Amino acid sequence: MSMTPEQAWLELNEQRIREYNHPASSPCPVCNGSGHVMSVWSNSEYYHGLLTICPECGSIRTDRDAAHLAGDAPQFGDYIDLTDWQRDLHRKAGAFAQHPAGMFYIGGQTATGKSHLCSKIYYHLMANGSSGLMFQPWKSFVRRSSKDWQLIETAKGCNILWLDGFLDVVSSTGKPTAAELDKALEVLDARTTGCKITIISSCWTPERLEDIAPQIASRIEQASGNGQYFLEVPDGKANRWKRPA
Repeated sequence: MSMTPEQAWLELNEQRIREYNHPASSPCPVCNGSGHVMSVWSNSEYYHGLLTICPECGSIRTDRDAAHLAGDAPQFGDYIDLTDWQRDLHRKAGAFAQHPAGMFYIGGQTATGKSHLCSKIYYHLMANGSSGLMFQPWKSFVRRSSKDWQLIETAKGCNILWLDGFLDVVSSTGKPTAAELDKALEVLDARTTGCKITIISSCWTPERLEDIAPQIASRIEQASGNGQYFLEVPDGKANRWKRPA
């Protein structure tokens, strides 16, 4: 008996989940020791799936046992989307992870899952065999050190860069210094020219970034599919993540 389109998509979802999630007789009851699981959401037109870090064992490994590729990148559990804006950002992160090109930028207030979503893209690419990954918190670039130039050169040339806390400042009324903006523009220009994949989380929404650093905002907008992946989280305490009771 032939399946309806809806049944076919459900079967595809189950097939993809079985491919990655094997709880029976495994070292981890959730991921079978693989370190990652497949989160799936679909409709009749699109298949959406994203490899995420196992929420049970909290680790990720690849076939080449190359977990060291992650560097010091933070690891999170599953991304729980309870609202329309969370679901929309989750889908866009999934779309970028499956077809990475240029830049993915998400900015806005803290405790809204920005780094969480960026980690999903980063680890998805790693688990699917990408090489030359680099995680770098922005504060590493603003330290006054003789090794600054090494960090910058590596960030300019690596295949995939996740910049966390990009241009973040301590005070809500503070702004990045001219030197920090110059470093940021140098890195982004090099990565844009080299067609490198860049994942960015920041406290600055696209609109506020345009105000403080129009050149940087312009580079990111152009490299993010003309703004397709130049994203923001909504403001307000009600939108901050709360641990479930």
